Amino acid sequence: MFDPISLLIGGAIAATAIFTIVYYAYLTWSIIVDWFQDYEHLAVQPNNVAATIKTRLDSGEHAVVQGIFDRRTSEEIEARTITYDQLDSQIQNAHRNSEVVIWE
Repeated sequence: MFDPISLLIGGAIAATAIFTIVYYAYLTWSIIVDWFQDYEHLAVQPNNVAATIKTRLDSGEHAVVQGIFDRRTSEEIEARTITYDQLDSQIQNAHRNSEVVIWE
């Protein structure tokens, strides 16, 4: 049986085709934080989790899936896929030990 985080990763990566895709040559911490602040009203709901998932798309592009997900169903509430050329050091450090970072 899969743990909730594995389901979250699998669902988010499988659904990247339906998420809004944006591009930043240099993806910074403030871009990530600002988006989460815009959706804070969703992120603070008891059954929701805010997460970023560092991945590589089928096209070979580097991407971060950023979203608010329902913990019970692993479905996205609000999400986007960000393709990038470079990550700033804060994002690199956050994802150093895991593809998935839960934001609290």
